Amino acid sequence: MKQLAGEAAEGLLCSQAGIPPQAASKKFLDAYKKRFNTDPILYAPFTYDAANLLIAAMKKVDSADPAKYLPELQKIEFSGATGRIVFDAKGDRSDAEMTIFTIKAGKLEPIAIIKGGKTVSFEDFLAQQAAAKK
Repeated sequence: MKQLAGEAAEGLLCSQAGIPPQAASKKFLDAYKKRFNTDPILYAPFTYDAANLLIAAMKKVDSADPAKYLPELQKIEFSGATGRIVFDAKGDRSDAEMTIFTIKAGKLEPIAIIKGGKTVSFEDFLAQQAAAKK
């Protein structure tokens, strides 16, 4: 957006499913930075969690056969880089977040998180996550 709109993109609001990468777990962020010598790209924490969820389901049924591990995948409760992951009856992530971003000084900045029908500022979301870990 910022490439196409240039300076006109300043203040633009947009939404994206999930949390911004900088809100991923500290363990994930530190490991990513160490391995790749940069901050994670937008979907890196979700890809990491998806791979680990598949591995956990395969281990649980001791098989790489999708007919065997996919039913188990839907039942898994998992604590990953993007938080607690549980799936609903349709296979969607329960209580998933949506992030509201703005473009500020040419950079995409998170400003709010929507979760469970409630909107909180990005700073409050980070504080809530930190408090929940204690």
